[in-house]
Formats: sequence, structure tokens, C-alpha cells
Amino acid sequence: MASTESIHLRLQTVFQPQQAQLLAEVISDSYNELVKTSDFNELKAVVHELADAQKRTEQRVEALAVAQQKTDQRVAKLTVAQQKTEKEL
Repeated sequence: MASTESIHLRLQTVFQPQQAQLLAEVISDSYNELVKTSDFNELKAVVHELADAQKRTEQRVEALAVAQQKTDQRVAKLTVAQQKTEKEL
């Protein structure tokens, strides 16, 4: 982006100096507020990383759910075995 001064000089060829200065400042301020391509690309990369992390988290939660089901089944078997043992005593 050209400097405010260089924009001002170019605008002075067709506008009054005061108008050219104000326009140059507005253009410069507006440009500085724009989302730059590099910022947007960085944001896209971060979102992609977050999506990957979310997928891994979902896979881990699924694995934990399966492990919990197996644990529940084992506890149920142990409960039945304990009840049989108590009846035998």
C-alpha cells in the first residue's frame, strides 16, 4: 500500500489540497482495517487445525465409549459371579 503522503500527492492533481488530504487519510485508514490475505490464510489454517483436533477428540471419545461398554459388561459378569458365589456360601 502506498503511503498516505503519496496518495495525497496523487489526489491533489484532481482535488483541492484539503479534500485530497482527507481522501488520502480515509483510503489509508480503510486499507489498514481490511482483512489481509495473509491474515485470512492464517485463520483458515487455524480453523483446519481445530477441525483436525476435533476429529481426533471425537475418535478418542468413541474409543472411550467402547471401552466403557466393555467395562460395564465385565462388571455385569462379575456381579453375576458374585451373586452365584454368595448363593453357594
